[in-house]
Amino acid sequence: MGARCTFVLKHSDDQAVALYSHWGEDSMNRDIAGALAHCEPRWNDPSYGTRMFISYMIQYDLMSETGFGIYPCNPSDLGFIDHPIIIDFTNGTVGIGSEWHSFEEWISFYRSKELFGS
Repeated sequence: MGARCTFVLKHSDDQAVALYSHWGEDSMNRDIAGALAHCEPRWNDPSYGTRMFISYMIQYDLMSETGFGIYPCNPSDLGFIDHPIIIDFTNGTVGIGSEWHSFEEWISFYRSKELFGS
């Protein structure tokens, strides 16, 4: 049960921080847009960008025992991860497989959906 997804915050070809969400899949695209907008001042600084991204995502569950998990991972080996989506700080893109969009495109598209309730 749940709507699991994992936000893979890529720092290099072999280093990433994964933020697992037990309930986040249904709103993940809008949530990513909001978190990217929040961390925009640090897009070129993966450590701070990642911290700001995660802070935005867990802001309402900060003290909860469940709901989110954080762990290091290799962004080249995601076979064991629940519904991964990569937030790539090395080149400013979001995606998985053959579907990739710039941070700016992601924010523009999904923030407009948030405003209109879609």
